[in-house]
Amino acid sequence: MLFFFLTIGASVCFACGNVISKSGITQLSQKPDIKHPLHFVKAILSNKRWWLGFAIACLASLGNYSAMALYNLSLVKPMTTLNPVLTAIFGYVFLKEIINKRIIAAIICVIIGILVAAFDVGEKAGTQNIPALWTYTLIMFTIAFSTKHFIKKSEISDSLIMGIGYGISDAFYKSLAMSATEKGVAFSGTELIYWITDLRVWGFFAAFSLAFSYTQIAFSHGRALFVIPFSAAIGAAVPILAAAVVFGEPFPPKKIFCVVLVLIGSSLFISSQKGLHPQGDKHEKN
Repeated sequence: MLFFFLTIGASVCFACGNVISKSGITQLSQKPDIKHPLHFVKAILSNKRWWLGFAIACLASLGNYSAMALYNLSLVKPMTTLNPVLTAIFGYVFLKEIINKRIIAAIICVIIGILVAAFDVGEKAGTQNIPALWTYTLIMFTIAFSTKHFIKKSEISDSLIMGIGYGISDAFYKSLAMSATEKGVAFSGTELIYWITDLRVWGFFAAFSLAFSYTQIAFSHGRALFVIPFSAAIGAAVPILAAAVVFGEPFPPKKIFCVVLVLIGSSLFISSQKGLHPQGDKHEKN
C-alpha cells in the first residue's frame, strides 16, 4: 500500500505541478535568451502560478525519492509514467491541448504496464557498482549534450536533456540511498563531512539542477503534451537501464513486459504530437 501511495501520489502531484508551471510560463512575455538568461529567470520568479506549480512538484519529489529509497528503481520508475497520462488529461481540461486516438492508446498501454508492475513490489533488492555509475553518467550526458548539435528542434533536444538529467539524478540518489542504508544513519560531524565529500552528492545536485533548468526552458516554447511525455519516457528509461547495468536488479519476463508497455505508451504520447505546432509558437504569432 505504501508503494502505491508514494508512487501514484507523486505522479498526481507531478502532473498538477507541471501543468500549473507550464501555464504560468506560457503567460510570460520573456523567452529564454542565452545572452540574457537572468531576464528569463527574473520573469519566472515573479510568476505566482509558476511558484504554485513548483511547490506541488516539490511535494511530488518527496514521494518519488521516498519510493526510490525503499524500492527498486526498475519498479518505481515505470510507475512514474503515470505522470504523462494525468498530464494529458489535465492539459486537455486546463490548457485546451488535444487528446487523439494515439494518446488514448498510450494511456491504455501505460495503465496496463503499471498494473503488471504492481505484482512485484516485494522483489529482492539489487547491489550497486559505483564505477559503473560514473561511466554510465558520462555516456548519458555525452548523448544529452550532443543532441544540441544534430537535432534542429529545440523542443526535442531540451526535453531530451531534461529527461536524461532527471534520470541520472535518480540513479545517483538511489546509489546514495543504498550506501546510507548499508552504513546506517548517524548524525555527527564526521558523517556530515563524509557525505559532503562524496562526489555522488554533487553529481546528484548537478544532474538535477541541469534537468530543472531545462524544464523551464522546454516549457517556455514547447507543448506540455510533448515535453512532459518525452522527458518522462527518457527520465524513466535512463534509471531503468541503470537498474540493470549499475544496480543489478532482477528483470524477470513480467517486469520486462511492464517496462516495454510503459515505454511504448510514452512513445505513443510523443508520436501523437507530430505535425502539431508548439504552443509557444502560437503565442509568438499572436
